[in-house]
Amino acid sequence: MKKYNIHRFSIWGILVLAFVTVFFHRLSIGAVADDISRDLSLSGKALGNLTSMNFYAYALMQIPVGLMVDTIGVRKICTIGTLISAIGSILFGLSDTLILAYISRFMVGIGTSVIIVSILKIQTRWFNPKKYSTLSGLTSFFGNMGAFMATVPLTYLAVSIGWRNTFFSLGFISLIIALGIFLIVKDTPEELGYESVLKSKSNRNIKEGFFSVVKNKYTWPNFMLIGSLVGSTTAILGLWGIPYMVHVYGISKQQASGYLSFLSIGFIVGAPMVGKLSEVLKGEIKKILYTTTTLFTLVWIYIVFIFDSKPPIRHLPILFFIIGLCVITHILVFTNVKEVNDIEFSAIASSIVNVGEFVGSSLVSLGIGIILDKGWSGKIINGARIYNLKDYNKAFIIIIIMGLISIISTYSLRDSKN
Repeated sequence: MKKYNIHRFSIWGILVLAFVTVFFHRLSIGAVADDISRDLSLSGKALGNLTSMNFYAYALMQIPVGLMVDTIGVRKICTIGTLISAIGSILFGLSDTLILAYISRFMVGIGTSVIIVSILKIQTRWFNPKKYSTLSGLTSFFGNMGAFMATVPLTYLAVSIGWRNTFFSLGFISLIIALGIFLIVKDTPEELGYESVLKSKSNRNIKEGFFSVVKNKYTWPNFMLIGSLVGSTTAILGLWGIPYMVHVYGISKQQASGYLSFLSIGFIVGAPMVGKLSEVLKGEIKKILYTTTTLFTLVWIYIVFIFDSKPPIRHLPILFFIIGLCVITHILVFTNVKEVNDIEFSAIASSIVNVGEFVGSSLVSLGIGIILDKGWSGKIINGARIYNLKDYNKAFIIIIIMGLISIISTYSLRDSKN
């Protein structure tokens, strides 16, 4: 059993390490937004599109990834995907035109899109089903270390060595991780002579499994919930949060990244707790998500309508931390969608739901950029556009709408215990 544990946690661990880079890539533009805007002469809309290239690719790939993970296997898919993201990161560091920047970020999205679905598949194949939520929480905990590194550490690193060298470095680290995946990962316990964790296997083919997930009405509330809750938060953490604080509060990027890091800290603190809480409540996921989606929406109403999007700066760490705690409960949708669908097609179900996150992220990031551009006064400092408080206040109403959608989606969920 000890040898078995070493094998399965080594496999899970190298994939989780890759997942750390996924979060870093996804959220990295926000910390260097002004530098990239200056070097590539970007508008708010163009900057939003640049960030969304990662999301577009990720969303586009989720369903194919689910199919490939269930057929080709985790080891091959994750090795190739991590190599593609490494090349994309290096190309992004070399970008001197918007087109090349778009292409390289799209490549990063293609490459990183394979990781989370693969981790969830490994959890299904190598671990006891009762530990699925706990493992998902730990996966999110470590992944959000990448989100944290994309705030304060990335800001200081970019100041020290430049944003281009930062992405070169990330590319080379990803190459090393790809090699580790190739050498360590095994798709099933049977490959190493162990018994299968799964008690039974479905006789249905992949096509039939795909349509069974798509036609299942209980799949889609999970899709909408993750799209609204995570999508809106990624737009802040991954792009607009730092420019917002720099423009509205007049603080430095380093200070802004420090405040924003409390969002990531909320993720990190909350992630290990979510799975355990689900186990204690015996699968009553709706109770947890009702509480967190409502609190998330109320916090944004407080920010936008009570303080016109400029609460006292001393409130920001608390507000961001609460938002992070609320949003991290989205990982429960992966447990839920797995349990309302055939276990053999868990990767397909997870990938379909995961599309929602990146559809939501793309729409909110771009929507905020369009609203800001529409109200832009023409002010530019150091080559970057400066937006005013009034326009940020209008743009953030989008997040409140997304919060309301998350509450409605929670109502439509089927509890795992049922």
